[in-house]
This record gives sequence, structure tokens and C-alpha cells, in this order.
Amino acid sequence: AYVEQVTAISPMADQLPRWDSIICTSIAGMPARQGQFLADRIPQRAASLGLRPGGPGCRANVAVFVTSDSDTFARQLSERDRDMFAYYQTNDVSTLGQTALDDFLSTPRAVRWWHVSQTYGADGIALSGDSSMGGLSNAPSVRATGTRLSGSTREDFTQAIVIVDARRVQGVQLAALADYVSFVALAQVNAHAATAEYPTIMNLFNGAQASASGPAALTQWDQAYLDALYKSERNASTQRQQQGEIARRMNGG
Repeated sequence: AYVEQVTAISPMADQLPRWDSIICTSIAGMPARQGQFLADRIPQRAASLGLRPGGPGCRANVAVFVTSDSDTFARQLSERDRDMFAYYQTNDVSTLGQTALDDFLSTPRAVRWWHVSQTYGADGIALSGDSSMGGLSNAPSVRATGTRLSGSTREDFTQAIVIVDARRVQGVQLAALADYVSFVALAQVNAHAATAEYPTIMNLFNGAQASASGPAALTQWDQAYLDALYKSERNASTQRQQQGEIARRMNGG
């Protein structure tokens, strides 16, 4: 039940996306010390999943913005850089869809997030020669043969956008906020998840409000979920199959 609540299902791809190898984080709108703490915490959490931090000058694929008016900022950012949100749908690029984007832009939240993923062959080779979203230049169109238990493709994140409302997170410990941001950056999390009955970092906020009784860090459930997501079959035949595997792994199966 926890896995079903936390996981956001995309209507565009029948697999759960995850990062492939390198996480490169940019932080905007925070004092240098606090920003550095947040910039360090995300790759630390990512490293436990087998991911690597990008080197100096790397191109940011996890962009965190801190602003005093996230409602206005989110709309302005999407209007200024629609490609960043994959607003114009292209082949092999997936998001949660237009309805979810409208919700991202219009629903007041302490923290909001948006992911873009790209479909690759099961072996990690781009399905087309388009390298604009991280594909291999001049790569041939490749599709591996899928089976009932495994698909011919996989979904890799190419961009995560996280917007933090500085006013709404006041009073929240920076370490807790950093873990919350890490969690929603590393997985495609359902912004409307009903998680009150589960021990999860998602309970740190209730929409636009901070919770006084929220966790101070990623919980064992959160860490187990991320670990299971990144160990699950990448080219599973369906998202539901992946969810089942994640739940089994969390149970030690």
C-alpha cells in the first residue's frame, strides 16, 4: 500500500523511471552555506543507490530553486523554458502529462517537483539519433526483444526540477528539508500521496503546510523504497510489475 501511494504512474510510459549513473545538482536562491549543504546531501543519498556525483562544471540534471513565491516562480519558469519541462511532447520523452503539469503549476505547495524521462533500449542505447535529451549522437534506432516478464525498453530520468517555497518551509530543519528534496528528486513521487499512516519523509509537509511532527530524515521505509527501486528490474514489462518487485524487496523478498 505504501509503494502504491508513493509512486507516481506516468500515462506516457509503462515503466518506472530512475537515474542511470550521474547526478549533477544545481541550487539557486539559498545562502551559500545552506545551498552547499543541500547540494551535498542529494548526491550523498544518490551514492547509496549506486549513482555518482557529476564533476566540476557538469550539466545540472537536478535543479533546485528556492524562492519566496513558488506559485509565481513555477509559472514564470515554465513559460520561460518550456523545453526544461518537456512541454512539447517528442518521441521517447515522458512526463506525468499535461494534467499533472497543470497541478504542479497551480497547486500551492511547500515543495513541488517535476521529472522528465527518456525511453532507452533495455541495453541503455538511445532509440533514436536525437541527443537533445541525452541520447547518443547518430545512434541507430534500436529496440531489444521484450518478453512477458521483461520489456524491450527502460526509462531513465533526464531532468528533475524541485521548487521550494522559502516562506512555507520556515521552521523546518535543513537536514529534514534536504532529505525530502532528495527523495522527490531520486524517484517519481506522487504529490498527492496519502501517507499519514506510514513512516515516511513525505509527512514532513501537508501540501503547503509544514508538519510539526514530521520526520527529521529519510525513514527506513523511504530508504528501503529507494533501494528497492534502484535494484528492481529496469526493463520490467509494466510499472505494476515494478511496484510489486519493489514491495517484495522492501519485505526482504
